[in-house]
Amino acid sequence: MNSIISSVVLPGVGPVCPECFSRGHVGALQLSPKEVYSFGMTEPRSQLDWDVDAARVLIAARPRTAERLDPSWLETWFAERTSVTAEHLDHIPADKLAEPAVLVEIMACPPEAEPQPFRILIDGTHRAARKLRDRQDCWAFLLTEDEQRSICTYQLEGQVVELPSFPGPGISDREAGILLTSVAECDDVA
Repeated sequence: MNSIISSVVLPGVGPVCPECFSRGHVGALQLSPKEVYSFGMTEPRSQLDWDVDAARVLIAARPRTAERLDPSWLETWFAERTSVTAEHLDHIPADKLAEPAVLVEIMACPPEAEPQPFRILIDGTHRAARKLRDRQDCWAFLLTEDEQRSICTYQLEGQVVELPSFPGPGISDREAGILLTSVAECDDVA
């Protein structure tokens, strides 16, 4: 769960947290890097890249309820799928700490096996790690199948190709908790 690099020394600035630096949160430097979450697989050699900024735009345009993440799922996620910079956890501003993470669900499997739903935390890993450490509930917005596909780039053996699809609808608006206004409610307002 820990990163090897605990600080980066910047000329004229001094030591800074690499996570704060990568997100443009170093006061002396005004950076605004595009945030992309990448998830790699070994068989076949492939990589999924989600545009996190675009995910936030989709969520703002289509409000939804956040779902509580199971702490045991989070523990497994941190143990098997990702790493965090432990020193960065206390740098997260309180207003950002309350922000739900972003979750996608894909179908994945080893070669010759049956595809199974597999969830990936594409934003909020450090917030979730801090909340888990502090024994607080962690919440995440789930993207629909169409939303996650619209912001995902898929590379297979180093080449960008179309994201494969599997039979079935994937995550629907309802499953993603998208708040829909009924026609009757709209008529009452008019």
